[in-house]
Amino acid sequence: PQKGVQLLSVAPASLPASVQVMNRKVQSVQAGGNVTFSCQSVTKEDVIQVTWQKETDGAEDNIATYSTMNGQRVAKGYASHVSFAHSELQASAISLHGVTLQDEGCYKCIFNTFPSGAVTGRMCLNVYAISDPRVEVKLIPNQEKAEDSEKMVRMSCSATGKPAPKITWHLPSILQQKPREYHIKFSNQTVTVISNFTHTHSRILQEYPIACVIQHPSLNVTLVPPTDSLEQGPGNSTMVPAIAIAVGVLVPLTSLLLLTCLVCLCLRHLRDSGRNPDWPCWVGL
Repeated sequence: PQKGVQLLSVAPASLPASVQVMNRKVQSVQAGGNVTFSCQSVTKEDVIQVTWQKETDGAEDNIATYSTMNGQRVAKGYASHVSFAHSELQASAISLHGVTLQDEGCYKCIFNTFPSGAVTGRMCLNVYAISDPRVEVKLIPNQEKAEDSEKMVRMSCSATGKPAPKITWHLPSILQQKPREYHIKFSNQTVTVISNFTHTHSRILQEYPIACVIQHPSLNVTLVPPTDSLEQGPGNSTMVPAIAIAVGVLVPLTSLLLLTCLVCLCLRHLRDSGRNPDWPCWVGL
């Protein structure tokens, strides 16, 4: 006898719910700038609420929520610089304004679905900053030749940033000494980098091109050391301008006072002209 054939029908399995991060999963922004995080739910299930969180010291800190019943809500600690850029149950985006170093970290967008529960997307933010790039020049005594009047020149280049700025120099080949570099770390994760060196020839800046190069994700700049403070010499660099200013002010002022006195004498003489009408009045300078 012919055996019966049993057919089994298998229903197609529904795709599991997931979250698609619409922006890069790791973003970088300069301190003071703005950044937007966007997520979209990939599911046919009903979304009850969207929640945004920030990972803080191993815990999750609620930033904002959106639901049909309660609308947009931003937590009190974030209300000053976080807002919804887009709010729907299937897609959501928040913007951070005036980003600070404290905003660095990882963020989560959580879609609470029914009946599967929460599905999560994750993205991270790197914040970089730089401040106070400068180059300075000073004349200092030569320690090896204390009796010699020849001064040494000290050049220093520095900047504070996160990550630590990179400092290099454009130096002449005659300079044998390599610059020394120092790093000072702060609790806010910024680092001050100082690079300096000294040279026995105090006129090296006038005779050779020297420049400090600072490199950072938010800034690439070349600084040329100033030479104005070295041209007059360390002792009289401020005295000469002071004398020039004093002379420029006192000479006109003295002339004005003298003229005023002569005019007053002449007016007094004219008031007394009835007594001596033949007296002339002369004002000469």
